[in-house]
Amino acid sequence: MSGKQNIVRITSPTGIAVYPKIEKPDTKFNADGVYSVDLDLTGKDADDLVAKLTKIADADYANECKSKGKKQLKRAEMPWKQTEDGKTRFKFKLKAKGGSGEKQWDQKPALFDAKGNPVANLNVGSGSTVKVAFDCAPYFTAMVGHGISLRLRAVQVLELREYIAGDNFDAFGFKATDGFVKEQETTVSTDLNSDNDF
Repeated sequence: MSGKQNIVRITSPTGIAVYPKIEKPDTKFNADGVYSVDLDLTGKDADDLVAKLTKIADADYANECKSKGKKQLKRAEMPWKQTEDGKTRFKFKLKAKGGSGEKQWDQKPALFDAKGNPVANLNVGSGSTVKVAFDCAPYFTAMVGHGISLRLRAVQVLELREYIAGDNFDAFGFKATDGFVKEQETTVSTDLNSDNDF
């Protein structure tokens, strides 16, 4: 019974982006590519979104049980988890393409700045402050059970932290603190007019 008629469009509260892949899909585990972003929320914002999504999931689960004449069905894990530092991390994904032949399609999440202007080629990195628009889509499969997926539709970037590839200090999760500081090397200039021979 779960299907398109049960999809609900939701906009998240403001949170912190984790591992965003918004402009370019990740092809590591799916050759067709998957756009994604995790969103860290805390306090009432996290609790309210969990409550809203749980209500949608529970209502659709009850309908699924009724349609199949079952008292209960297997349930999948919810697309969020608690982090070690007390945040709630929500996982949003969107397939970059699908179908085959003439019915092949591709899609991409929309990206906006704080004023609502569409932007492109924006290197959104972890730590950026964002809001996420997504579709809460209930599903049921015999293997996985009943669950909901959070389909990424758009991201509004309120504060940008650009992703920098390579051995970047921030990328490893470090923060500046008191302690050891490397002394700056002094550059020795050579007097070209010196009488000394080298």
